[in-house]
Amino acid sequence: MSTAFPVNTQGHISGHLGKSLRLLVVGGDSPRWIDNPMNADTCSGRCKLLTALQEAGVSRLLVRHIGQRTLGRFLRAGLEVYRLPRGMMVPPEGAGVPSGAEPLTRAEQGRPSKPRSKPSDSAAATP
Repeated sequence: MSTAFPVNTQGHISGHLGKSLRLLVVGGDSPRWIDNPMNADTCSGRCKLLTALQEAGVSRLLVRHIGQRTLGRFLRAGLEVYRLPRGMMVPPEGAGVPSGAEPLTRAEQGRPSKPRSKPSDSAAATP
């Protein structure tokens, strides 16, 4: 069972999954990295990240914050998602769930997602 953590440029756990540049995957052979394809403006990044996690054999995701739509998609795909305890900055050793981690089982437990942007009517009316 492999576990993934979103990691920032300093090697600490990122505050939000969608804003992390990479994810560290532990468990199995050796630690490896996955680039995070998520982009706040499109939803295709969620699908690409989910595919990359599945291809890497990840079954568990440990996060600090995650949006509701992303959390819902990952839960429907069968990933176990946990919210890490407040103040935890360094990924825990191995592929285990640290004590104090909260299992996320419903999309509503994630942060409210940003409203999806609609095409601007004013842009179409501009000569």
